Amino acid sequence: MKNQYQRRGIIRVLLILFSTVAILNLTCLKIEEVNISFLLPAIVDLAARFMIMCLVFGYSYVILKIGIFLFMYAKYISVLGVFFIIPQVSQIQNLLEAVGVTAVAIDLFWFFRETLGDQLWKLAFSDSLTGLMNRGAFLSEARKILKLYSQKGKSAAVVYLDLDRFKSVNDKHGHHMGDQILEAVGKRLKSVVRKNDIVGQIGGDEFVILLTDIDERNIEEIIQRLVKTISCPVTVNGNPFCVGVSTGIAVFPENGKTIEELTRNADKAMYEAKNRSIGYMFCSQVNIEEDGVKTCTSGKKN
Repeated sequence: MKNQYQRRGIIRVLLILFSTVAILNLTCLKIEEVNISFLLPAIVDLAARFMIMCLVFGYSYVILKIGIFLFMYAKYISVLGVFFIIPQVSQIQNLLEAVGVTAVAIDLFWFFRETLGDQLWKLAFSDSLTGLMNRGAFLSEARKILKLYSQKGKSAAVVYLDLDRFKSVNDKHGHHMGDQILEAVGKRLKSVVRKNDIVGQIGGDEFVILLTDIDERNIEEIIQRLVKTISCPVTVNGNPFCVGVSTGIAVFPENGKTIEELTRNADKAMYEAKNRSIGYMFCSQVNIEEDGVKTCTSGKKN
């Protein structure tokens, strides 16, 4: 298919080139003495542009093909100006080249934006190991969602997770083994949350989830699945590792009106759950005060 498009494009270009010669032959006077010193390098330049055009015509980028064609056609007109008296041939060449180069630049810009956009986004806004959002990307996306939910009166929840016993595994078996465990945990988190929820990795073994448009009963169902799924042994190179997880939950807007406040309160609840050796713990803005007094609704590990 690619070669077929390429052949068709080149045939059309050749027809345009021959038609141009025929039209100039009928409408313009011929020049009797040909400037050979200009003609030879101009033909070499034209041949190079024509070969570039033939390569580009194998692709489906229309604007790029038009731009390269105009860039080649400008030199073609310049060469014909050696044989025919063409009014303002230099201005015509400059105009065609300018339009052609602009079209090529525009199409290349969109090409690189499409092909490299996802990769650049991943490098800037996601963790290279797990593929989850990094801290900055998560907070930015969560702010947008909470702003919309505040206007529409919807509920959401921030879930803060910290892996248990991960440090000991990492210290004993090395960072390579720890990285594989983190990668496996990231995949498990994505398998449990719903399509519209967002998941981020904000520390080495710390994760945060924004559960969108949800009530407290559904929150607990998802949290129980999360704890159960992550607590299952992670097998790496045939060796099972039981890391477990401690989780804190802050509900929007009851436990905070900003993502920073919700994350902070969920973090406090997570540490309380870890201290009590329970799987997850709900907190409330009323019960978590700045003086450090904490009373939370808790749930036990499965």
